Amino acid sequence: MPPPLGQGPAPAHTFLSIIQHNCLGSWNVFLSLFELFREATTYPSIVVLQDPPVNKAHRPSFNGFKSFFPPVRKPRVAAYVHMSFPSSYTVLPKFKGVDDVLALDVSSNKPLFGTAFHSFRVINAYSTNTVDHMVHSVQPEVLFPDLGFRLLVVGDLNIHNPLSDPLRHFSPREISSSTPYFEKAVEPGFALLNPLGEYTRFPLVGTSRPSVLDLAFANPHLLPLVKSWESSLPSTGSDHIPITITLAAPFLNQKPPPPRWADTDWETLEPIIIGCKVPAAPSCPTPQRLDEWMSESLNRLVALLKEHTPVS
Repeated sequence: MPPPLGQGPAPAHTFLSIIQHNCLGSWNVFLSLFELFREATTYPSIVVLQDPPVNKAHRPSFNGFKSFFPPVRKPRVAAYVHMSFPSSYTVLPKFKGVDDVLALDVSSNKPLFGTAFHSFRVINAYSTNTVDHMVHSVQPEVLFPDLGFRLLVVGDLNIHNPLSDPLRHFSPREISSSTPYFEKAVEPGFALLNPLGEYTRFPLVGTSRPSVLDLAFANPHLLPLVKSWESSLPSTGSDHIPITITLAAPFLNQKPPPPRWADTDWETLEPIIIGCKVPAAPSCPTPQRLDEWMSESLNRLVALLKEHTPVS
């Protein structure tokens, strides 16, 4: 598990979290997001924002984080790195001379995440589009280069496609404008990290439907390090949800082999289950005692099942 808040990021080279969020250009949303880290048990190593609040060239800061912005008057993207993070890593921003793309090169003099490599890159983008969805400010080839090192691509790309939202009906125009992004991502083997159909934007007003706009992709070199994609943080007041992407050493990402239920030895197991006695239920149950009784009973049954079932 990541370390508690106040003790620094996770031990170097094994575990880190990245937050992705669209701030709607709102200072209230920005502050609400970073205040979440004060209250949580852990804090992220890197926060990447789309549409950060920038007013008269004044760029927001937050105690404990170093910020990076494209060198333009009104940047559309930003990155915040926790101050203790550079003690184990070197973080170098890369700018493309535009306001809506920012890359961070993260490296270390020691191998990262229990592997042989020493670096990875995060590309953060905010691709705005015209009313008819046909022209986007960030082109697919900028987001999905075919590189020989580990790459994470995140951003509000403003594209709608069945590959990220399979249950929604899309117009031919939406599919036509979004397909080049997914086609370009497939060429070098990028994988979409979003759970299919899990909405990332919920309109605050109007008749628009929820949608999957905030996307994250990992290229084949980085994918084994992706432990999770989560949307469990509370709302910040934005119509986009904060997203947490966790990278970890491959041995931390391995799941135990699943049971092969089709090969369970039911002939031997059935009489054992029939004769199995669960603990007596508590006479005066409280919610906690009832939960403990149920857990103990279930654990006995699961242990019997696993004892007579081979694993993959």
